[in-house]
Amino acid sequence: MKKFVIILLAACLLLGCGIGYFSARSASQGSGEPVALYDPENVAAPEISQTPAAPEDEPEETQTAAPARRIDFDAIRALYPLDEVVGDVDGREVTWEEYFYWLADMGSQAQNYIDTMAMYGQSLDWEDLFSSENDDNFAQYTVRMAQDCVRQMSVVEAVAEENGVTLSEADREELAAQHQQDVVGACGEGAGEEEFNAYLEQNRISRAMYDRLNALSYLFRNINTALYGENGSSVSEEEAMAFLREKEYLCASHILFLTIDPTSYEPLEESVAAQKLEQAKAVSDELRAIEDDAARVARFAELKEQYCEDSGKASFPEGYLFTPGTMVSEFEDGVKALGDYEVSEPILSAYGYHVIMRLPLSVDMTMDYSDLGVPLTARAVYADTKYGELMSGRIEASELHLRDDVAAFDLTRFLRDAE
Repeated sequence: MKKFVIILLAACLLLGCGIGYFSARSASQGSGEPVALYDPENVAAPEISQTPAAPEDEPEETQTAAPARRIDFDAIRALYPLDEVVGDVDGREVTWEEYFYWLADMGSQAQNYIDTMAMYGQSLDWEDLFSSENDDNFAQYTVRMAQDCVRQMSVVEAVAEENGVTLSEADREELAAQHQQDVVGACGEGAGEEEFNAYLEQNRISRAMYDRLNALSYLFRNINTALYGENGSSVSEEEAMAFLREKEYLCASHILFLTIDPTSYEPLEESVAAQKLEQAKAVSDELRAIEDDAARVARFAELKEQYCEDSGKASFPEGYLFTPGTMVSEFEDGVKALGDYEVSEPILSAYGYHVIMRLPLSVDMTMDYSDLGVPLTARAVYADTKYGELMSGRIEASELHLRDDVAAFDLTRFLRDAE
């Protein structure tokens, strides 16, 4: 689902001018799978912020390429009345205003890319191939992406209608507050509706389209809530557990003894690392000597609080619920070798020594966080995953039917030499 949301988010930003549209206030939930918490070759571990890779040496001087031709979007907008119906998505009407908006938005992103490449001396034109993976040139790719966005937008609104999903009073209050921020951001302090609407018009968007785009992110979130409850609260324990087993989730907690500096990633001195190993052995031996599972779990929690150097323990105090391939291999292999509540001997990874306790799968422990920092359990991640599959399926199955003259539209007819 997150991939779908990101497409909408990227597509709806109007020339970077501060309009809210699908900004971070969209309460999308987790990605469906935890990030690779430990794998230094994937993403940052919770206990260590990845050090950015050193940039490659750049040439001292970069020759800017000649300006490329540009699309005359004002001329395109004037082709038809904005309220004229030019097609439909599975029977839902599509107006010229809606279709043009996405053309202009995708076109602006393509133009920004062309301009950026020109700054580095690479001359690109709208009739050049967009990539070596298909036969689309930049103009054709822009049209195709615009059509995809039209379909996505229509499907979200259709699914909302089918499920009786509307904006809540709280949603409208948030939208009103965001609108005020947009007015100030776009037009300055003291600006009013007249100035803001004029600003929108200058950027080729009507106030109605602005309001529709802003509402869409709330509808998208509210559909999820209507189908699965807030953060998956309507998902049964059986459904969530079956999901965890189907995806082959593993569950474990650990006590991490770092053998690297958490800031620089530099190895600690050998004597310090040796002390960490001795500590890890002592902790492991003590835990493995406890025969009662409940007593071992309780003591593990005490020792974890005392020794664990994983900063992620604050966000995931119960441990990690993860899928194969999302942890460093030493950690994952260590978990797989254990039975429930068994404790490992110290296991060395790129970060240090792990003393691991495998745990049974749980549908109630925090396994991820939403974009707004809301803890997500397996119920929420299940709901998020199923919702993503539902919406992706609906979008893939949707059909955009355009009037013949619009379907034959060629952006390159509107290429103009750069001034």
